[in-house]
Amino acid sequence: MKIKILLVLIITLFFSNAFAKDKYVGRGELILEDVDIDWFMKYLSPPAGQSPMVFMVAAEDGRAIWSFYYYCPEGSCKDLNKLEATKMCANSAEKYYKDKKDIECFIFAKERVVVWDNDINPAHWKKSA
Repeated sequence: MKIKILLVLIITLFFSNAFAKDKYVGRGELILEDVDIDWFMKYLSPPAGQSPMVFMVAAEDGRAIWSFYYYCPEGSCKDLNKLEATKMCANSAEKYYKDKKDIECFIFAKERVVVWDNDINPAHWKKSA
């Protein structure tokens, strides 16, 4: 009996971590201003030899206040250090908004797929095409 309880507990803990949401991906309703849409379109059209890696947004009260993106060399994108990327985005936003502190950036898109979690977006290129 103890073995069954232990087994159920281990399986539950394993699956609860396997389906945990990414804390760096943005959530909730988000309204993009025209300037943010322009930045996103620029992000989707990288210079020759580059590929879109990640597009990040800092939001306040459901509105985007800052956009930030990274490219990587085409064909050799490595895993992104999400903590460092969000810190760089937040630091650049805080330099621009000198009166605001503790700005948080979240991932809006990875490569060419929007991953922002708003309960509508499936965050999968085939499903959202």
